[in-house]
Amino acid sequence: MFIITAYAELMRLIEETSELEDQLMPNELEMLHSLRDKYAEPINPDPFDVTALNVMIRNVEVRKGFRIDPKKDGGRVIDMPRAETPKKS
Repeated sequence: MFIITAYAELMRLIEETSELEDQLMPNELEMLHSLRDKYAEPINPDPFDVTALNVMIRNVEVRKGFRIDPKKDGGRVIDMPRAETPKKS
């Protein structure tokens, strides 16, 4: 059964997060775009998606205190040595 109030709350969170789009980290921005596409048509929200939006909004507030700039501090590279794969004969 479709729960319209849950969908309306999710859309409110998407809108609120969209207003913060320029402050989102690259992975958060990617998730926001994915959720917009996923919920373009009314369906029951996944609780994980609602939580993810709330966390993104909270993270923006947390980053303000640390002066993190998503445009220059967003990239994270894990540089680990790669193991060579044995060649098959």
